Order: sequence, then C-alpha cells, then structure tokens
Amino acid sequence: MNNLTQYQLKKIRDYIHRKTGIYIQDSKLDIFLSKKLERIMKKYRYIRFHDFFSEMIKGENTILFQELIDNVTVNETYFFREKEHFSILTDYILPNLDKNERIKILSAPCSTGEEVYSINISLIEKDSSTKKIRFHITGVDINSRAIKKAKSGVFGKNSMRTMPPALLKKYFQREGELYRINKKLTENVSFYNLNVFDRYRMKTLGTFDVIFSRNMLIYFSDKKRNEAVLTFYMMLKKGGYLILGHAERVDKNIKKFKRLNIKGCHIYIKN
Repeated sequence: MNNLTQYQLKKIRDYIHRKTGIYIQDSKLDIFLSKKLERIMKKYRYIRFHDFFSEMIKGENTILFQELIDNVTVNETYFFREKEHFSILTDYILPNLDKNERIKILSAPCSTGEEVYSINISLIEKDSSTKKIRFHITGVDINSRAIKKAKSGVFGKNSMRTMPPALLKKYFQREGELYRINKKLTENVSFYNLNVFDRYRMKTLGTFDVIFSRNMLIYFSDKKRNEAVLTFYMMLKKGGYLILGHAERVDKNIKKFKRLNIKGCHIYIKN
C-alpha cells in the first residue's frame, strides 16, 4: 500500500467533518490521521484508497465508518471532571426541577461513562430527600469502544484521580488494578452508540431536563457547533438546562437560551 497523499487525507478529513462535526487541522493530517487510516486499511485488507473510501461511503458502510471514528475520537476523562458542574446540578438546578416527574439527564458525549456515574453519585449523595427523586441518566457517544467500556462499569486508576476516597470506598469494588462500580448505580443509566448529528436517532431518546455536553464542541467548526447546540435545544424540555465545558459557549447569535453565571460557570436555560 502506497503512502496516503494530502489529497486523500483531506478527503477523509472532510468526510469525517460532514458526518460528525470533528475537524482535523491540516497540520495534524500526517501525524494524527495518516497512520490510523493506514492501520484500518491494512486490517480490512484494502490496498487502494479509492476502494476503501468508495466502500465506506457507498451505502454508508457502518463497520468501516465506526472503525474510523473509534480511532480518531478522544476519550480522555475522569470522575468529577470540572467538579463545579456537579454541585451546580445538585444545589441550583435540582431544586428548580419538577420533582413529581422522573428527572431525565443526558450526557452527550458520555465518553467511557465517568460523567454519567459522577452525575448519579452526586444526586444520590446530595441528601436524603434526593434519594426519593426518580431520575434516569442517558449517555451517548459516537465511539463504540467508549460505550462498551461505559456499560462494563470497570475503570482504571487514571479515571479515579479526583475521586474522593470515601466515595471510592462506598461505590466501587477493587479488582486488582481496576475498580468496578456498584451494580446499583447501573440500574438507572443507559448508554447508546450515537452520533449527535443523527437528529432522527437523537430525537428518539425523548426530551430532557438537563443536558451535559462538555468538551465536545471545542472540536467542531462554528457551523457544526451551532448545529449541535440547536439539536440540544430541540431535546430539552421547556426551561431545561444545558451545561457546557468551561471553554465552551453558545453562539451569541443563537437567542434560544438564557445564560446564567453560577459559581463562575456559564449555564444555559431553554427559553
């Protein structure tokens, strides 16, 4: 197999961008994309780039496309990352939600599940009254390997680096160098391998009181970032909350949200 050309790498890059919103800069094509693509082509025994690309886009070959996405997406995370958001959820947002209905929370992307379980632990730990509240947390991610790990509920030491020791002891069982989450914490969560730009499939999840979407939009172009935000708007209940990463903002030209500053964090409410 010949080395991939810049034209071929850009063709793949642009396809990934159209389908997922992820944009890979020209400077990263050789060091980031080229080797990954060559490994995938070798694995599936493609010698010519043309044959590989044509097969992937023809009829939307989901196996090849999923393999590509699993190799280019980043899933570095840990429990209670950007911890202020969890206290905002329990101290500010939760008291403003309708407790008579089951509270629904979406984590998109959920990566390998640490965020979903951090939300779950936060709600349970809040106080005794919180335990009487019915809630369900849904995690979605475009990376199928991440979803598989999230469903397993097994995590390494790196995921635990900011986990309070008391919570680690209370909610996890040590298995050698790994930690398995308490089975009870898996009963009110669901995980799905989904692309946030697949509006039809996202819509089938229903509407949510709160959406966490942290550290995903920073990888998107402005157009795709706004497209994702409008999808979240569609999926939020009236008065629902959108929580983004510390470095992310809703475009000021999108007037569908009211922005609040809570504990130094920007939180968005659906108008």
